[in-house]
Amino acid sequence: MVSVAPRASLPTIASNNEEYRKRYLEEVAPASIVGDGLKFSKDGDFIRMGTEEKISDAREFRALCDQTLVGWLKFNGPGEAPDREMGLLYGGDYVMPPRESLGDLDQSKWEKGLDGQPQDPWQHTQYVVLQDAESAELFTFITSSRTGRRAVGNLLRHYDRLRMAKPDHYPVVRLKKGGFEHRDPRVGWVSTPVFLVIGSVPSDGSVTPSVKVDDFSDPIGF
Repeated sequence: MVSVAPRASLPTIASNNEEYRKRYLEEVAPASIVGDGLKFSKDGDFIRMGTEEKISDAREFRALCDQTLVGWLKFNGPGEAPDREMGLLYGGDYVMPPRESLGDLDQSKWEKGLDGQPQDPWQHTQYVVLQDAESAELFTFITSSRTGRRAVGNLLRHYDRLRMAKPDHYPVVRLKKGGFEHRDPRVGWVSTPVFLVIGSVPSDGSVTPSVKVDDFSDPIGF
């Protein structure tokens, strides 16, 4: 009878390689916007960047809040790719670094903004993924303005409340316009983006929302 020596056990490979996968994909294909970009214009309209189309305020979107990217974006001029220090706000260990850690601190080298003052090349920026509730087309709302970030922040606060009661749901929103009268009369009325929450939908996307105002419905604005 032939005696067979036991085979050496192979190192166990962790079944959960989620963090490695994220790091690998970010290295080979850095994250960018999903679908077409959306911006909020100074005229108070949500604009599709690819076509300059105005987005109707009756259109409904699933806000895929757990895909929100936050961080710093540095624009390098026409034709140049921006530098980005960004990460997922949910589901990871990303912590937005302090502005001072990014360099470019000499204000004498900053380009002047529209107000004639030196403008920081690094802008606090947010990317929020939105999915058309009817067509399932994807968009990314991009903002670095204070009022835009506040609108996104209020939407994400709503999402945090929603997760406590319905952890597998996304908010359903309409893109509205708000605003306020600036304390400087030379500035006048300032338009601001508003994410109007009108319901919620399962996050698996298997159900197209027949929107009903639920207990979490509230206007989300500047």
